[in-house]
Amino acid sequence: MLFSRILDFKESLARQKEQRQARRYPPGRNFPLMATIEVEGEPRNAKLLDLSVGGAGLQVAGPSYTVGAEAKLHLMIDNRWMEFPCHIAHLKTLPVGARLGLAAKFDNPDTEMAFLQLLQPIVLGSALRPVSLEEVRQDDPTMHKQVFTGMPGTELTVWRQYDSMGELASFLWEMNDYLVRGDAAVGVMQLCTRARMENAARKKRAATFGKLRGVIDGEIRQLFRWTMLNLPKEVPGDIRSFLQDFVD
Repeated sequence: MLFSRILDFKESLARQKEQRQARRYPPGRNFPLMATIEVEGEPRNAKLLDLSVGGAGLQVAGPSYTVGAEAKLHLMIDNRWMEFPCHIAHLKTLPVGARLGLAAKFDNPDTEMAFLQLLQPIVLGSALRPVSLEEVRQDDPTMHKQVFTGMPGTELTVWRQYDSMGELASFLWEMNDYLVRGDAAVGVMQLCTRARMENAARKKRAATFGKLRGVIDGEIRQLFRWTMLNLPKEVPGDIRSFLQDFVD
């Protein structure tokens, strides 16, 4: 699995399928996800067009395939290699190669959860859309705030200096119980939890951002990195670049 402490879909596989069955999610241009397809022992490199909860869309060069053929989809991201059994559900022959629709054949819940974990940063990033400026409360006269919302439990807030054309100063990304903050002057990600925020509020002091304990710190940082590489065009280009500076 890509994540052992977060993104546990075991109790909600059916709900995840129902919510996203008809949706296809193209990965971001800079998302480092590579694919190959293997049919009858022959592997071919492929261009990944999209992922869904039930499979993937690919474009491949070379001789065409046959609808119904058994296949293996190999996906690699950051030197992590995963294999998913599938079959060719749709096929469109092109002048060179073909466009394929693959239907996954998950042989156990863990394999399916691993696939959903890989899909999640694409979903989280691509869903973000700007909140109308009229609905955003500007509570600091030295900063201009922009807010983007998407999937339930997620929100991205970005602050510019002084006005809507000012230099980007900082951001806060919220996902369920976790918060990731970045400041242009510091240049590194810092993490916090809602529990820590609430505890600090009760004691009337500022919450401490920094690192979380154990494996979960690395998993939240990884999810943030991958999510920021899947932001849509509705998030302005300079903001996308600013956020991705914290990815490298």
